[in-house]
Amino acid sequence: MKVELHMGEWMINMGLVGLYRVFEYGRKNGIISDEYKDSVTVKPWGIELDTDVLPQLPRAYFLYLLEEYSVARRECERLDAYIKEVRNEKKFKSNIKTLKQSISDMGTKILKYFIHEALEDILKQIKEIKKYEQVHQLEEYVRTLKQVYSEPKINEKLTFNYFKHSILKPFFGQVSFLNVSKNNLDFEGHVEEFYNSYVFPVMNDLHLESVLNDSHSIEEISSLLEKKGEYQPFKQLKREWKKKTLEEIQEYVNTKINKCLLFNERLAFYNFEEMVFSPMGVAKDKAFNFSWHFDSQQPKPLSSLAKLVLLFAPIGVAIYFKNDGMGDQTERRLYAGFVQTDATFAEILQKNNHFKQLKKKREPFNKIVSQLVQSVKKESEYAVDHLFFLEFFSDYDSKKTHLHYYHLPMYLAHYFKQHADKLDYIKPYDYREQFVQYVLRGADPVYVIYNYLRDCIKNERSSIGPYIAVRERNRILQFKKGVRDMATTDKRVSALFMQGREIRDAIMRSSGSEKKVTSIAYRLLNAAKAGNRKNFMDTLLRIYMSADRPVSPIFLNALHERDLDFATVANAFIAGLLANQYKEEQEEVQA
Repeated sequence: MKVELHMGEWMINMGLVGLYRVFEYGRKNGIISDEYKDSVTVKPWGIELDTDVLPQLPRAYFLYLLEEYSVARRECERLDAYIKEVRNEKKFKSNIKTLKQSISDMGTKILKYFIHEALEDILKQIKEIKKYEQVHQLEEYVRTLKQVYSEPKINEKLTFNYFKHSILKPFFGQVSFLNVSKNNLDFEGHVEEFYNSYVFPVMNDLHLESVLNDSHSIEEISSLLEKKGEYQPFKQLKREWKKKTLEEIQEYVNTKINKCLLFNERLAFYNFEEMVFSPMGVAKDKAFNFSWHFDSQQPKPLSSLAKLVLLFAPIGVAIYFKNDGMGDQTERRLYAGFVQTDATFAEILQKNNHFKQLKKKREPFNKIVSQLVQSVKKESEYAVDHLFFLEFFSDYDSKKTHLHYYHLPMYLAHYFKQHADKLDYIKPYDYREQFVQYVLRGADPVYVIYNYLRDCIKNERSSIGPYIAVRERNRILQFKKGVRDMATTDKRVSALFMQGREIRDAIMRSSGSEKKVTSIAYRLLNAAKAGNRKNFMDTLLRIYMSADRPVSPIFLNALHERDLDFATVANAFIAGLLANQYKEEQEEVQA
């Protein structure tokens, strides 16, 4: 039977992309038989699925995840990086400590599940490595360790533990094979559990739909319900339809059985709840505001087919770590990211494959946005205007989800096409990410700049980065107004920056005190952040008077905001006040 899986809400699109990735992986690696090579077909509106391939998907699903998140590969790469550091004799003591801790932690995980005498011996011998002269001996131990990590049974067990807990649990909680009671299942056990929980219901429900559509007598319907009597939804139907005529059964189907929320033509025997898609779902007994037709047991009806497609959502996204917050108040979290657009499914698939590759290379967000925008044809401005990024972090245990939408209106698309590479000067990496994501959320990145400047003052960080952030924020504001020629406004921002540098030089010549510069920068930044023009200008006048220099007329912008807004004026000057050496980046001030 062939069924049409149409694109819709972003979570369904994630699932469709994941389903196609698993199918392609299975087909290319001989996991899915050649006779089913055309069972999943890309259409403009989504995917056409031949249900005969469904029993082969569970095996391809787990093998895909085993390869994608191989603990052996990750740990071997980590060992190679640690060994490279340990070869540095000057830092041997500190690096060997880190390496030993990593090896000990990994060894403990392995020995929790396996008896491995060779591993135990190596762990003891590595503890005795204390001198740089023993590096070659250590390298031999590491080579053996990499072989141990790569043993199929060890890699399989640890990788299963990892992707079930870190990748799948945030999406689905502890349902089916993710339940802690299933931790002892081997590979085949996981495949069987997947089939029973997800594939078996789909095949039953689609069979019932087919029989209901084609049957001209009640006998065929009764035969199916009797044959599949162990399937819970059919047990209830069997009781309800007992002694009913064909016409009464059809009436029951039309009036009493809900249709799927995500695939509207499918019968829905399930609910859209947290066990189906935890980031957006709510537990059935707590979904008071979601009752369908005032039925407390039916929050949002869902078909088994939609439930299966959603199971592929974690494979349809890009998974990456991201720091939330700034400065000292940061938390490292595992995010799932997706590119959504109103284009064809083939384009959504291509963009998300590209997005995933870029994230694996840890490309910054400005590069990712720029490349994805560049790939859209010039005549497809509608597609650009309806392109947005979505990312979320979900913690099943605390029932918490952080969901961010990043929209890309046309003015931002034009900006990224022309100036995305300029954002590379914003360092460290986290400030650049925060800057771009504020912009894509439609928020003013000035708050990122305030934190960036404060970080530079506090840690005595001399960088061109804050100036670039100020200038690019102003460029984005100009693009939003429809201005495309940045020459005049860039000169004004550059002039403010150079004023700050000149005042810094004057202070250093007269007092030679870096602390005085820092103190002034703090006062100016506090005034700027509070939007207090009077305090800012009072401090500025005192600085210029003490340096015996005339105040530049350009600061009138701070009062009247005729050409530049107050935040741009203040922050550009403060950035110049903090800039010390910027030889290789000096030309960027004039660019």
